[in-house]
Formats: sequence, C-alpha cells, structure tokens
Amino acid sequence: MSVTTGWMLRAGLGLVSLVALVLTGTPSAEAGAAGCNGRTCISVEGSGLRVERVSASTTWNGDFTGHFHIWGGGIDRNSATGFWGYHQKYTVPVGRDLPNGAVLCAEGWEHVDGHMESRGRACEEVRF
Repeated sequence: MSVTTGWMLRAGLGLVSLVALVLTGTPSAEAGAAGCNGRTCISVEGSGLRVERVSASTTWNGDFTGHFHIWGGGIDRNSATGFWGYHQKYTVPVGRDLPNGAVLCAEGWEHVDGHMESRGRACEEVRF
C-alpha cells in the first residue's frame, strides 16, 4: 500500500467515525422529566442541571383531599391541604442548578379520618 493510499484510508475511516458520532450523538442533558406512581405524578421542568420548577399532580381519576410533599435536591415543601383534582398542580419554583444525580420526589397524602394515607410517591433524577 502506498503512503498516499494509506493516508486516504485513515482519513476516510476518521470521517466515517466522526459522522457516526454526530448521528448517534450523546444523551441530552435535560432536567426535564415526568412520571407517576400510584395516584401521584411529578414533573420536573428545566434544562441540563438547571431546574426551573417541580410540580406534583394527581393521575386521571386520582382525586383526593389532602396535600402534596415535594422534596430532594435541597427542596422540602408541602402544599396547602385541600382538594386535588386532575389538572390541578402544586408547583414549587426552583430556578437554579441542582447537583448531578439529585433525586426529586413528590408524594400525595390523602387526609382520611384524622390520619394520612400515601397516594403514591413519584421520583425523578436530575442528571447531566
């Protein structure tokens, strides 16, 4: 193999590798995530490690009277006690970067006959 042919072959393989990397990419660094567990859902809005807000809500047909608790990543907040129906959200403004790997959770607590019953705990991880 000549020097010119070897150089062209290495350059061509390098170009193919670069194109493959661009096309497959790397996972995006998004703080935005959502999920549900039981009758409680969590929504984390943001980009990268920056979290703008965290919201808790109920699932379809998961209405209850009680409160939500949102915690993790330096956040620890409880909503007012009240009726929580579908499409109603309890939102905590954050507006800052959280540590990579921080876990944010939302738990719904139904108030029943003088005690509280968990209606699900949904968690999402903030990662880069």
